[in-house]
Amino acid sequence: MQKRLLKFLPPVLGVLVLGGIAIGLHGALRKIGLSDILGALAATPRARILQATLLLGLSMCVMSGYDLPGVLFARRCEKFPRLGLRRVGLASFCAYALSHVLGAPALSSAAIRLRLYAQWLVPPSGIARIVALSGSSFSLGLATLLGGLLMFAPLSVPVFGDAAPELLRLGGALLAGLAVGYVLAARRREALEIFGRRIPLPGARLAAAQILISCADIATACGILYAVLPAAPGLTYLHVLSLYIAAFASGVFSGLPGGVGVFDSVLLLGLSDYLPPAAALGAILLFRVMYFLIPASLAGILYAGHELWTHTQGQGGKE
Repeated sequence: MQKRLLKFLPPVLGVLVLGGIAIGLHGALRKIGLSDILGALAATPRARILQATLLLGLSMCVMSGYDLPGVLFARRCEKFPRLGLRRVGLASFCAYALSHVLGAPALSSAAIRLRLYAQWLVPPSGIARIVALSGSSFSLGLATLLGGLLMFAPLSVPVFGDAAPELLRLGGALLAGLAVGYVLAARRREALEIFGRRIPLPGARLAAAQILISCADIATACGILYAVLPAAPGLTYLHVLSLYIAAFASGVFSGLPGGVGVFDSVLLLGLSDYLPPAAALGAILLFRVMYFLIPASLAGILYAGHELWTHTQGQGGKE
């Protein structure tokens, strides 16, 4: 009985994900009017739009590589059919981009990965390793970048107000130390024992790759935001990066689709010292369209096309 239920789990999960994609995109698009988008576009110089578009293309390439360390780690421990870069890129891009509109990123991205990798005959333990490494990458990159900012450019981090630079540097060292400690632990040990549970470690190279991919993702996404923001005295890329990290982390941990409300509020508050609210809001809106909606819409089309192709192939096989 249990095996029969598990047999129907992947297709049911696929239908649920497709439904979630439709609802999430509809909700996101309903809150953004065409006139608002056109107004934000008109207020942004064409050179900045081009720069942001190029960075968006680079960002989507980075999204497509998020699962590579996890897949390589899983192959060390489990035998499963070889996955080409196209499949890994599809799963990685869809899971990352769609989690922005589905909400609860940890759960929604895990559900998409479970659906796709199960189709490609990756065993459950292998999927668990892929999900674990991919899911932890963002937090590691966040800690690394914020730690670096606090250590080497504490005055460019307005989020913490008037805190003493020495105290900020100490906090930065602790954050960066978490990432360094993770790489060192992965180099020296095969697993960690935490609360009686054995957690396998991927090795130093894959751990470092996780951090580099996540840092590249965050830095590139922030580059898109910086490109569409109006120029303002004192508003440097490092200032925007610190605000973006705080806003994006708040939005992710809120569990709301795309961090709606939370992400925007934190950014508006942080940018209030540099830009008029209307100008900042227009740039944030344009960033939302470029970084959240365009990749999510593309990922939704790819995911739906993959599901249709898989269903068609399955029906053909039965005939």
